[in-house]
Amino acid sequence: MTPELLKYLCEPLTKAPLALVDPVYQHDGSIVSGKLVAPTGSTYPIVNGVPRFLANVGSATVESFGDQWNYFNYTDFKQNWLSHTVANTFGSPDVFQGKVIVDAGGGSGAQTKWFAEYGARHVITLELSHSVDDVMKANLTGLTNVDVIQCSIDAPPLRDRSIDGIVYCHNVIQHTPSVEKTAHALYALVAPGGEFVFNCYGVNDGPGILRWIRFHVIARGLAALTHRMSDRQVMFFSCAMAWTRLIPLVGWSLEKAGVIRCGDVPAIPGESLPARLRRRFKQTYLNTRDQHGHHHFQHGRTDAELQRLLAELQPDSTKILNADRYFTRPPPIGIGFRVWR
Repeated sequence: MTPELLKYLCEPLTKAPLALVDPVYQHDGSIVSGKLVAPTGSTYPIVNGVPRFLANVGSATVESFGDQWNYFNYTDFKQNWLSHTVANTFGSPDVFQGKVIVDAGGGSGAQTKWFAEYGARHVITLELSHSVDDVMKANLTGLTNVDVIQCSIDAPPLRDRSIDGIVYCHNVIQHTPSVEKTAHALYALVAPGGEFVFNCYGVNDGPGILRWIRFHVIARGLAALTHRMSDRQVMFFSCAMAWTRLIPLVGWSLEKAGVIRCGDVPAIPGESLPARLRRRFKQTYLNTRDQHGHHHFQHGRTDAELQRLLAELQPDSTKILNADRYFTRPPPIGIGFRVWR
């Protein structure tokens, strides 16, 4: 934990300031252990350099995600992130240069790592699962401008209006107890001149009988079955589907039917066909596991619901970027809203 993080930290619910007690420092000045104490007497430990805000936090979906991120290291998907999320949301990774960035729901730490690589001044990662002590720790080793906080993103322990850079929550918010509560809590962190960037999985609110059958009969029917499986069985099913996705026409048809989830696999110049197929396999394995895994919360939102949420966050529509493109069908892959303060 860097000393700089102290100026952002506060008690999650009351937003009261925290005092650092009994700190133990490393030779580089970073804090490896100690306590953060609120005026109410509430105490939050710092363990292995990570402040832990775990009081009164449920764990129904946390272990599932921690297992997923520890098994699938997202650092292999940097090209997807650049070609989809960055290109369609920001245009270029140059936007991260010199910014303070909060990565809400950091998962494996891959995006945190990439933010730092593309010039972010300071990256603060919020993650609730045990990945903070496993894959995330390994991925972020050696980065001196990164902090990890173990906490729930719907009650972030950061001061309101303290982040003048980017508060970023991509492919995460639908897995929280309330999309709306989490969005308001994260937007509250944004200082004037900063922005809140987020997306949310949609629901089938479009026309067409085939689309209705795909989502409500096939996908939901299969989800009802896989949610009865053990995690090991879901992994076996997802692996089998990943192999099937490599079979011409058959794999494509199963993805269109909603049984498999792969998505676009962006080309890498000079990449061999076997290497590209390996990436397709791994991406299908991961995305199918994500679709059918034991995630307690899966709160998709319709376009109308997201439009209402945007208006609540920022009534001035001129300060909301990407909305028109986000609501096209199909939307650009990986696009997120950019809501400015």
